[in-house]
Amino acid sequence: MNNWNKIVTGTVLTSVLFTGQALTADAASTSSAPKNLQVLSQKTADVTGDNKADTIALYGKKEKNSPYVSDLTVKVTDGQTKKSVTIDLKDSGYEPKLSVQDFTYDKKGEIMVSADTGGSGGYTTNYIYTLKNGKAEKLSLPGLDKNKAGVLGGGFVQLKPIDNNKNGLYVLEGTERLTGDYNADVRGYLQSKWKWSQNKWELMSAHFEPTKTEKQVYQGSFKSHDSAYAFLAPKSWNGNILIDERTGPNADPYLPEAKSVTSFQFNASKTEDQAAVVVIYAFDKNDWKKLNNPDEPPVGYEIAQDPATNTVYAAALPQDSVFDPATDQGKKFLSLVMTLDEVKKAFVLVKR
Repeated sequence: MNNWNKIVTGTVLTSVLFTGQALTADAASTSSAPKNLQVLSQKTADVTGDNKADTIALYGKKEKNSPYVSDLTVKVTDGQTKKSVTIDLKDSGYEPKLSVQDFTYDKKGEIMVSADTGGSGGYTTNYIYTLKNGKAEKLSLPGLDKNKAGVLGGGFVQLKPIDNNKNGLYVLEGTERLTGDYNADVRGYLQSKWKWSQNKWELMSAHFEPTKTEKQVYQGSFKSHDSAYAFLAPKSWNGNILIDERTGPNADPYLPEAKSVTSFQFNASKTEDQAAVVVIYAFDKNDWKKLNNPDEPPVGYEIAQDPATNTVYAAALPQDSVFDPATDQGKKFLSLVMTLDEVKKAFVLVKR
């Protein structure tokens, strides 16, 4: 958890961006849609600051038989002057949502539009605008600095307004999915709260919730998550071995050079007895060379190289049994341990 506290303290707040669009007279009614667009959602609230209700409508071009919407556009009609401003978001997405809340605490609402991207990462796009002096100003979004070590992921999977103190003044609550080397390798979720302060978003709190995953039971074969290799162990492993695969910069706290670590563990009833019978590491070839110091104990034994990815695979084997060899558990553990030659034969590189 301390590592994530470091991430939080390393947050960089982005500055406000302004894109002004002047209010123009509109002879059409407030319900008229921009050309070729359909109304998706409509709200009534004061967003101009004159204490008069304005009409805010979200438009887009719907695709046939699909929740996908393109050409997202917001039209604001001033409740007093009947003039309107059109904000072209120049974006698209799935199931777009419109909300109006007071984020900047200036006693009028801001306009927020969110939409799902539809990609494998499950991310959303978000836009927030405030109206000042007849112009629409685009506010920056909060977020952690993705250049900080250990922060992976492409943005918010959810960013929503919440009335934190139930007083009508809103903050943003964001959820970011932190991953390893690929989107499916979810390490956990970082939830953060942000409030608007002096023209920027200020971090109020952040909490990392690690993903709880069940270890896979070995049944006949194993294929790595990134499909780089397969492992074909003896039939005696079936049901008797658990697989714990970790990837990314925190795969092994003692070997940060490892790109991935797969531990094949004895399936004991007690967690503390789930000792590894084989551990397979993946290293960048240059890192592997540095680790092989003849004056130091070996990290593992090289079992294969993948020239296409410049990766070296190494295996570590138990030096002795963690159980009394005379016990039934000790005998079973020893029967599952493989020799180095057997590990090499069971390890198969897979073309991706």
